[in-house]
Amino acid sequence: MNKIISLVLGFLTTFYSCIDSNLPKQSAFLRIEFKEPYYSIYEEIDSPFNFYYNSNSTDLDQIGNNQFLFDYSDINLYLNLSFYNIKNNHDLEKKVGDFSLILDTHTKKSNGVILREYDNDNRRIFGKLYEIKGDVASPVQFYLTDSISNFISGSVNLKFKSNYDSIFPSIQYVKNDILVLFESINWNMK
Repeated sequence: MNKIISLVLGFLTTFYSCIDSNLPKQSAFLRIEFKEPYYSIYEEIDSPFNFYYNSNSTDLDQIGNNQFLFDYSDINLYLNLSFYNIKNNHDLEKKVGDFSLILDTHTKKSNGVILREYDNDNRRIFGKLYEIKGDVASPVQFYLTDSISNFISGSVNLKFKSNYDSIFPSIQYVKNDILVLFESINWNMK
């Protein structure tokens, strides 16, 4: 009888020792490998401006005459860029007001906003870049203008719902591309 019990216990011990047990997950961090930026110039004859963009990480699509979509498919983000002709100060105030309304919808759900102003009097480029902290659909909003006839607004948008801390490195990567756009944009005066 003892042999049978020993055999059964040995069998059960062997059987249950082969089953994976649930262990707590170890702490880990998301690691994203970004491509080295390579900046190409966007320059079209009929375009009111030209600029550099990261052609190594994004696909540039022109939607109509006044809208561009930069698709960062590797990091599930896209940058939307819209151009508007302005005729006078009233048009400029309206565009800045429309931008502010869109910005307000995102800042209401945010944990804070970082503002970066941009002024280049020599090239007549003025703008603001807002980095919106927290779990929002559009973590970066910006605009550029010459205050005379050109106004560009842009936003970085997520392709999926995500936590801010998980996508923070991706946001910084795209933000660097936006800063290159700020530094490289030229108005084509006609």
